[in-house]
Amino acid sequence: MFGKKVFCFLFFIMFVVFIGGFVYAQKDKEKQKKKDTESIIHPHVEIVVTATMTPKAVKDCSASVSVVSADDLKALAASNALNLLNNQPGIFIHRTGDFGRADVEIRGIGQQGRRIAILVDGRPEKMGLFGCAVTHTFSLDNVKRIEVVRGPSSVLYGSEALGGVVNILTRMPSKKFETDFSMSYGSFDTQWYNLRHGGNLNKFHYYLTLDRRSSDGHRENSSYSGNAFTGKVIYDLSERFQASFQGKYFDGKKHEAGSIDVPLTDFWNDYQRGAVDFSLSGKGDQDEVFLKFYRNFGHHRFSDGWHSRDYISGGVVRYTTRKIANNEMTIGADFRILGGKSYNSPEGEWDKNEAAVFIQDEQVLWKKLILSFGIRLHRDSLYGSETCPHVGFVYQLGEKSSLRGAVNKGFRSPQLNELYMFPAANPELKPERVWNYEIGFMQRIGSWITLDGAFYQMKGSDLIETQPNVSPPPKFKFINTGEFTFKGAEFSLRADFTQNFSGLLYYTYLDPGEKTRGRPGQKLDFSLRLREKSFYVSLQAQYVTDYFAGDFSSNHLPSYLLLNSRLMVNISPALELFLDINNIFNKDYRIYVDLPGIEAGIYPMPGRNLNLGIRIKQ
Repeated sequence: MFGKKVFCFLFFIMFVVFIGGFVYAQKDKEKQKKKDTESIIHPHVEIVVTATMTPKAVKDCSASVSVVSADDLKALAASNALNLLNNQPGIFIHRTGDFGRADVEIRGIGQQGRRIAILVDGRPEKMGLFGCAVTHTFSLDNVKRIEVVRGPSSVLYGSEALGGVVNILTRMPSKKFETDFSMSYGSFDTQWYNLRHGGNLNKFHYYLTLDRRSSDGHRENSSYSGNAFTGKVIYDLSERFQASFQGKYFDGKKHEAGSIDVPLTDFWNDYQRGAVDFSLSGKGDQDEVFLKFYRNFGHHRFSDGWHSRDYISGGVVRYTTRKIANNEMTIGADFRILGGKSYNSPEGEWDKNEAAVFIQDEQVLWKKLILSFGIRLHRDSLYGSETCPHVGFVYQLGEKSSLRGAVNKGFRSPQLNELYMFPAANPELKPERVWNYEIGFMQRIGSWITLDGAFYQMKGSDLIETQPNVSPPPKFKFINTGEFTFKGAEFSLRADFTQNFSGLLYYTYLDPGEKTRGRPGQKLDFSLRLREKSFYVSLQAQYVTDYFAGDFSSNHLPSYLLLNSRLMVNISPALELFLDINNIFNKDYRIYVDLPGIEAGIYPMPGRNLNLGIRIKQ
């Protein structure tokens, strides 16, 4: 058990190491000044890696991409990495409060992370038995940026990328030695302690973090406590080759008070989750090679008697070549083994495996048109084969204008719990599938305004749903019967008024047809950010409307407007104070959370709350 004593011991050891590094750095006479590559505002040419697995400017991607940048991390207050996505276009977070669950839905598709690929530096992180993500295990302490692909991305990322991809990219230190300690206290007896340290020693680079968060919660029976440790080590084998090892461990307990209609007492989930991976990468003048092996593991105990262990072991290898003029081709393969064990009803042990090969090719014509084509051949040990294609284009109308479009397919393999574990299980299940058709544009207006937009239609089939069994028992059974057609539009407007003052406006429209439950029809996000030498202030507003707790536009939920703010004051180069005020208007608003069983329902959100903190940095 990763309890308080173990956490305190690790905290003390790391603190000693950090102080040692700090003293060493103070004595170091070398004062190498590195240019800060993370701009105060969003850069005009933003580079992403998730959409194509290789570095690309956002304007050159046929997919719709969102980026939570370094400035977003500074401006937004959140309890975990995935909560940061709530202000992005096309994204809505199902949550029971500020702590605990933060289930991502992209364009109306999510299902507790089962239909979204969630990665950390390209390492998939899911539960081996259920295929869902334990969202509060994704701590914020080592996050550099988050990239999101809105729309199916199974051609590159396989099963679960049915609705899109979230890739959390982690930090490495920019100085020879880097240390900081943060702590805060706020409403609902919310406490946060975080210690981070990293170093660059010639060919050796490392970054370590310890994080502890706890809160009584905004409702009775909604307390939370979580401890997280992350570590990352990189070694430069040569100028062109690099090896890295990273890992994380999380231990947390969340009490859930239940929905308004079905309140719960003493209902809790205890999660212990970890992950490790080892990577090798090499880069030549015209070629790149990448290899990663990883393992996820977890141990879960719930108050209702559930007790299980699970794992996912896998790997990915890919080779990229640019030897043909104006062409980039990536060829790769990946595999994974999923399994786990339940110690109570249903008692048993299950596993399955998946393997695939894929190819992604991009050709530039006339220095204006980028054509992309990809295909994945996927093999599942249980249901057989699946083919997944992608076709896209980007047309540069000029330096400030571009059009893009894509047609692609996403799929999700049935998980072990759906195939075997419960009475409703069905070993004959097929993959869920979705076809996505979209077109978008990007336009710069002058030197300070950027407008981006996308229109899409997604058609899903063979969704796995619980239906009455025609030959009982059991009374209900998982069956591939679900279908949907989602239509929508997403717009973003960024204005860089000055070097230190910027504004962001995101608008999301979703027409989910009859499947309106928990899917807002409209969402508007607005942000203003001002940075001066001695202080930083941000203001975030969100308006949600056309919101229902039932399908067929039933059980209407009131529209709501939220206003949050953050203020940071630099007392000295080594000392910073910050204040977060959330739900400034003290709005009484509610969110429908799509959870299994009795936990599903409408949850009241926190009223006005604040947190005051301090950061000490080297």
